[in-house]
Amino acid sequence: MTPRRAIRVNRAARAATAQARRALTRERLLDAAQAVIASKGLAGATIENFVKEAGVARGTFYNYFPTIADLVHALNGRLAARMGKLLGEIAARPAPPATRLGASLHAILAACARDPALGWVAFQLAGSSLPRQPAYEQAFAELYREGCHVGQFREVDLNAAFTVSFGAVRMAMRDVVAGAAPAQGVHVVALVLTALGLDFAEAERISREEAVLAQASPPSSGDGRTDQP
Repeated sequence: MTPRRAIRVNRAARAATAQARRALTRERLLDAAQAVIASKGLAGATIENFVKEAGVARGTFYNYFPTIADLVHALNGRLAARMGKLLGEIAARPAPPATRLGASLHAILAACARDPALGWVAFQLAGSSLPRQPAYEQAFAELYREGCHVGQFREVDLNAAFTVSFGAVRMAMRDVVAGAAPAQGVHVVALVLTALGLDFAEAERISREEAVLAQASPPSSGDGRTDQP
């Protein structure tokens, strides 16, 4: 009986080790994709680039991702999950919805400023044909509806409000990665809040305060390189 128990335990341990090894290899491929896209651009990246950067065989790539599109989709999901966690933490703050939305947008810009390569990748993925990430849409929708309910935001089509907000911030991401002055991000977020219904003076005050907080905050689980993306 004892030897049989040992065999069962060893099989379970081997299965767990194999699963952990697969997870590490998948993350290595995603890290490689992020590095390659940051260097060569989304359109210029090839499977050869990815496997060389990851240090794996081409066949290994196909064991995890049938196509480049599948790899890029997974990378987009990982980035959105990491940022989505941070946005969820901000959304739970005891503050008016406009303040929390301003904080969320500045958190995205601050993450790009801390890691320009990551910001460049995020900018490219946001402008691709990939579907919108639910993590962003859900966090925005909740804040926007709450803002409308308390009279901070005007009620318009939700998709239009999302497009204005994240479209403007996406272009600000590009400028941040290129080294734009922090004041530009402050003005972009202030204009977004104004477009949603705030008085500009109030929007600018919120934006300036939240920009300072976002820039002073240490990197968190939302924009770090390890899962806690």
